[in-house]
Order: sequence, then structure tokens, then C-alpha cells
Amino acid sequence: MIRPQIKIFGYSTIIYGLANLLTKIVSVALIPLYTNYLSVYDVGIIALFEMIEVFLVTFIPLGTITSMWRYLSNADEYERNSIIKSTFLIILASGCVFTILFNYLTEYLIEYSTLSLSDNLILYLMLSCFLRVTSNFLYWLLQYKNSVIEYLLFSLVQFISIISLTMYFILVKDYGLEGVYFAKIFVFSIYLIITTIYVFKNSKGSFSLSIGKKMIRYGIPIVPLALLAPLLNTVDRFFLNVFHSLEDLGKYSISYKFGMLMNMFLVVPIQRSWGPQMFKVGDNSRSTRIIHQDLTFYYAYCGILILIGLSFFSDSILYLFATKDYYTISWIIPWVALAYFIGGFRIFLQAGASLQDRTDLFFSTALITMFTSFFLNWFLIKYYAIPGAIAATILSYFILVVLLYKNGKKITKIEWPISKIVKSSLIAIVLLIVVSYVAEYYPNHSFYIKCLGIISYLIISVFMKLIGDKEINGLRFLWNSIFKEVKA
Repeated sequence: MIRPQIKIFGYSTIIYGLANLLTKIVSVALIPLYTNYLSVYDVGIIALFEMIEVFLVTFIPLGTITSMWRYLSNADEYERNSIIKSTFLIILASGCVFTILFNYLTEYLIEYSTLSLSDNLILYLMLSCFLRVTSNFLYWLLQYKNSVIEYLLFSLVQFISIISLTMYFILVKDYGLEGVYFAKIFVFSIYLIITTIYVFKNSKGSFSLSIGKKMIRYGIPIVPLALLAPLLNTVDRFFLNVFHSLEDLGKYSISYKFGMLMNMFLVVPIQRSWGPQMFKVGDNSRSTRIIHQDLTFYYAYCGILILIGLSFFSDSILYLFATKDYYTISWIIPWVALAYFIGGFRIFLQAGASLQDRTDLFFSTALITMFTSFFLNWFLIKYYAIPGAIAATILSYFILVVLLYKNGKKITKIEWPISKIVKSSLIAIVLLIVVSYVAEYYPNHSFYIKCLGIISYLIISVFMKLIGDKEINGLRFLWNSIFKEVKA
């Protein structure tokens, strides 16, 4: 029988997946708008700005979100309110300070570059970053409370608003590149107002300096690890811009977004569901450690299934959404997905250190991975361009996962399901080789052959006993739970 915690986790993950799909698919849904109404140069500018945006949004909280989740689990009602309000005010203050500093820094760097930008574009970017990270506090609270339906509804409204306003500012008002950021500023401003009202209405406690210090002490060592993900996702684009053309960067970024489907559908939903809940589960007994083990395998199994699908249909995906200028690099989509898939294991492997308050271990792990990643990207992209960027990203994530695994083994007794993951991977590799060969031999039936290949992965998994009755019963539970919510 599948464990109740995993059933709840699976249900939450699906809802968070839908919510994340709505928010992150904005990037994909706007691709036809970008590629048809903005130049390839402007698309390259958006890619560069996304690097800055992801970095700021990750850095500003100072790791206090994980701190909040960590300490809320054992706090009484008054202390919980103080923790929530203190965290929110810390993020607001941090956001103001770092947004101003990075605004001046970015303007200085742009001034000595060859980029041609309007005077206010950097200001619009920084303002949208500040509003986004502070308004996201509402989502972080809903994650901890596991209020998945409310989370989904807020995400739906945000999705519709950003899509509609971006189209309005570009198509109707003809604001071009600036219209992208006008839409974000407007929507995130409304959400910050809602977040502020929600926090002060539902949290009666006051700001506590001692709680604030405790939150920052726990959170600061996490910052390098938190920054590692956006760094690994953007450093390749930085070096592509340095060593190659901005047009190459634009093409690479468009295909990269489709590789991020792995992130949209699996990695981020898992992080949002498991991030706050792992502190409630803990790892103090054999039964709770088995929960960590099972969830890691289920993540791996679903990730491999998505990788198979993207490998088979990457060409079709790009043909559907982008213009012919971007078709030649559709091959990178499954490789980008593989990098995200490998990196996604970090949410499980860092549980031991987080639960034992050994966040200091993350600092050295992050620094080693950062320096290694910079070298790999510099060397491989300089000499091998886009293929080098893909190789550097995959290797960087692999190094991160290995380091987290080694550090985690020192302080936790969790046994990770490595053999089952390897077995699933081998099945997938054999299927990819066989199906690709057969589809090439029978091109008129390639679509059906590839669909059959995906189904074969599921069937073989049952015969190999990777998937059994408890997993099938768990899927029935998830289906019934979602159906009841929809019906209600």
C-alpha cells in the first residue's frame, strides 16, 4: 500500500505542476509573439535580461524562505505569526536594497558594452524583479499551508493577466521590448498589494529581531546553493554572448525554453511540494526515510518518461511554436531536459543536511560547482559553441548531484534507490535506440512508432517490477482526488 504522505505529496505535485505550467508557460506562449513581432536581436536582449532576473529573484530572499519552512514546523501560533511577518519584512528590505544596487551596477556594465538599449529599460527590469520576488511571498505561504487550490487559482489569474497585457502593450500600443516589462510591473504590483494585505491580516505577530537573525543565520549558507541553479541555467548564455553572436544566443534561448518543459512539468512542482513538506516528514525513523527513498525513485521514473517523450517529439514541438529561423537547433531540447532532470535530484539529496541544520555543507558544495561550471562553460563554449554549452550544463549538474550525495551520506541514513534508477535509465536508452531506428526506417508511421515506444516503457516497467500494485493504486487515488476537486 502506498504511504499516505506520498499520496498527499503526489496530489500536491500535480496541482503545483498545473500552477507552474500556467506561470512558466508564459515564456513558451509568448514565443510566437516574440519571434514574429520582435527582432532576433530583441529576443537575445530578453534572454540576457532573464539571466539578471533569475539571479535577483533567487538572491533577494537570502535563503529565508527555507528558514521559514524549517522553523514554522515546530513553532506555536504566536511564534509562527512572528516568523511569517519577520520573513516578509526581511525580503521587502532586502529587495529594496539589492534592487537599487543592481540597478546601478547593471547600468554601469551596459554602458561599457555594445548593447543598444533605451534609457529606462534597465529600470523597468529591476522594478519587475523587485515586485516579482516580494509578491511571490504569497505563493510561498500557500506552499507551506499546502493550499494547492488557492495556489492554482492565483497562478491562473497571473497567467492570463501577463499574457493579455504583454499582447496589448506589444500589438496594440506598439511598445516593443518595453511592453514585455510593463506587463510584468502592472501584474506583480497588484499581487504585491494582495500579498501585503494577506500577511498583515492573517499574521497577528510582530517583527522580531531575534527571529530575523535566526532566519538569516540558517538561510545565508543556502544562498550560494540557491543561486547555483539560476547560475547553471544562465552562465552558458553569458559565454555564448561573449564568444558568439547575439542571434545564436536568441536561437539557443528559444530551444532552451522547450527543454525547460522538464522543469515546468516535474522539477519545480516537486520542489514546491516537497520543499516545505520534507521538514514535516523528517528522517528520524526507517518509515520516514523510506518516504524519501520512494519519492526519489518516482521522480526519476517520471523524469525518464518525459525525457523519452521530448527525445521523440522535439522537432514537432519547435515546428509548432517557432519560425524556421529556429528549426536547426531543435536537437538541444532533450539534452537541456536531461540537465534539468539531473539537477532536480538536489531537492532530495539536500534533505539530510537541511533537517540536521547542517546548511554549512551547502556552501562548499555550491562554490566547487560554481567554479567548475564557469571553467567548463568557458572552455567548451569557446571551442564548441552550442554543443559545448549543452555539455557544460549537463556536467555541471552532475557534479552538483554527486557532491550533495557525498555530503548527505555523512549525516543521513537514507538509502537512495540508485539501482532502480539505473535500471529505468537502461530501459529508456534501449527504447530510444530501437524506436529511433525503426521510425527512420518507416518515416510515414514515425508518430505512431514513437507513441508505441512511450507505451512500451510503461509496460516493460511493470514486467521488470519497477512499478507495482501500490503505484497503480496510488495513481487511482490521485485521479479520484483531482476528480473530486473538479467536481466540487
